[in-house]
Amino acid sequence: MCCSAGAAAAGGATGGVPRLCVTNVQRFSLHDGGGIRSVAFTKGCPFRCPWCCNPENLSFEPEECWHEKLCCGCSARPDGSRDANGAPCDTPPECCPAAAKELLGQWRAVDELAAELLRDLPFYEESGGGVTVSGGECLAGVTRQRAVIALLERCHAAGAATALETTLAVPMAVPPDRLVGACDAFLVDFKIADRARSLAVTGIDPLVRDANVARVVAAGGRVVARMPVIPGFTDGDACIRANARRARELGIRRADILPFHQLGEGKYSSVGLDYEMSGVPPLAEADVGRIVSLVESAGLEVVVRGE
Repeated sequence: MCCSAGAAAAGGATGGVPRLCVTNVQRFSLHDGGGIRSVAFTKGCPFRCPWCCNPENLSFEPEECWHEKLCCGCSARPDGSRDANGAPCDTPPECCPAAAKELLGQWRAVDELAAELLRDLPFYEESGGGVTVSGGECLAGVTRQRAVIALLERCHAAGAATALETTLAVPMAVPPDRLVGACDAFLVDFKIADRARSLAVTGIDPLVRDANVARVVAAGGRVVARMPVIPGFTDGDACIRANARRARELGIRRADILPFHQLGEGKYSSVGLDYEMSGVPPLAEADVGRIVSLVESAGLEVVVRGE
């Protein structure tokens, strides 16, 4: 007989063993730090960017999602009602015959996760790649920071290059020298340059980010400015210039330009969320070229799409 799923575990450690809630380990990634990489996506983010392409990583706990296109309608609530994700039934994910229901997020012990990430060590060594931890916001909270650093330290000790994709706009509990010792590259978001608008739209405080970037750079860390170019939010000349100028002032030498795309649109309905960027067209190549020129004029090396 099929049993319903147990309650989601809470916290980031059990019996002193550091853990991370992870939705996916993406192998053979080419856009998250250089070379062939494996990317661990941690679940949970305190910020809310309207263009987020990973809505499954916003909640900090495992959650159910429903894929309407896979649903075979095998069962339904007698009253015809639906749950928060739009599903017409109460069937738990592990019992869904069509895999229309899925549990997003699994608590993983750091040692176990490191062992999985290190399976591809020969590919990292051959290609100049490594391990990247992403999110959500992978550094949100003291317990998560310690677990992430423990994970990077294990991978680093085994010979894998390491990287973090982060806003760095969170209070840091880990000393900068330990952070830099565990992480070879910090891929840091530079989004809405105006502080008041950034706080209002996303919740991200650029001043917190900049203070953390300064500490990382002072400790010898390598930082890449990641600039998502989002129509109506970050694509204006003033925003691009301000972000590029600030990156240079902080000692950053390279910027990755990430043009807006719609790859995350289909994920929103499955987790019961509305997508604010629906119907917004992708950036024209002429606009990408304009932005590249603006960033290069600030003295930064530019890479488009993180390639």
